[in-house]
Amino acid sequence: MPPRRPAGPPVDPFPRLRGRGALLGLAVGDALGVPLKARRRIAPGFPKLADGPYRDLKGGGAFELRRGQVGESGQQACVLGAGLRDLRCYDADNMLRRYLAWQGHAAGMSEYTQEIVTEILESGLPKASAARRVWQRGFRRTAHNGSLARTAPIGVFFHRDAQARVQASLTDSALTHFDPRCQLACAALNGSIAHALTAGEKLKAEDLITAAISGLSLASASLGRSAVEFVQEVSFATTVLKEDLAAAQQEDPLLHGPDMHVHLHAKPDHVRVAFRLAYWELLHAPSFEAGLVDVINRGGDADANGAVAGALLGAFHGEEAIPSAWRQGVLDALGTTGAGLLGSTWHPRHLLLLAPD
Repeated sequence: MPPRRPAGPPVDPFPRLRGRGALLGLAVGDALGVPLKARRRIAPGFPKLADGPYRDLKGGGAFELRRGQVGESGQQACVLGAGLRDLRCYDADNMLRRYLAWQGHAAGMSEYTQEIVTEILESGLPKASAARRVWQRGFRRTAHNGSLARTAPIGVFFHRDAQARVQASLTDSALTHFDPRCQLACAALNGSIAHALTAGEKLKAEDLITAAISGLSLASASLGRSAVEFVQEVSFATTVLKEDLAAAQQEDPLLHGPDMHVHLHAKPDHVRVAFRLAYWELLHAPSFEAGLVDVINRGGDADANGAVAGALLGAFHGEEAIPSAWRQGVLDALGTTGAGLLGSTWHPRHLLLLAPD
């Protein structure tokens, strides 16, 4: 009888399961929300959860996507994941080239993304500062949710390196969404995702709020040092995002209140709507499924909101909590041929390769 191999240290399953949960949760949330994007839905008042009628992957929407296909947020997340996987680091110049390459194959782009791409390609000015110029032309008010909806691969990839995670979160957001609210929201969300991967068995939902505040504080200090001309905006962004995390802990997150910046329908694509709603679902929805069904059936920017909430809920509950029909529908979408780069290199099945072994 051959000698037995000595037992090694026990393998911790949580980083892999939660990492895959965050990445697949982002894609599933995006794909679920596709048919409801920009639609006004009548949903129960908080804290009651919507339980339908949309509970399945359907496709369609404004860009006529296929069943299980991800929209702009999921596609950009796959581009981001491919860059991290190929380079084993975050490189802003390389990533900007990848986003520009993606726009030629994109299945649907928001008007804001089209504006950024036009600025990059036609202005003749430095490409990396295009989003900053667009933000300044908009009187420093534009704070859309796009960078937040794609950012989770950074949280997974850098889950053990806080400094690299914060810097990549800020830099990647600034390529397309320069407003400090967008940059800092990305860092806060990735702080929560990273903590979920490293926390072990006793993880509690409240721990991810603490991790978000910690990530927000680290990022605020870093951004304040690097963007001294915008220090007031950085301070304001830090304050309001902390307010969003506090509101998320209440029974009513006030997403239908008088503040138009955090109104689910009056300002549907604002970064603070997606941010606040995702953390509210984390604390109030009993499962991944219940949280995503509630998010998408509230309408507004349903696919982006679904991507943000899906990433956070997936990181907390893990891959196995995502209904198998949703998982398989997203992973099987587009097949393996005839869909170009969206069906090959930039597909959620490859995004999962970022999860820890």
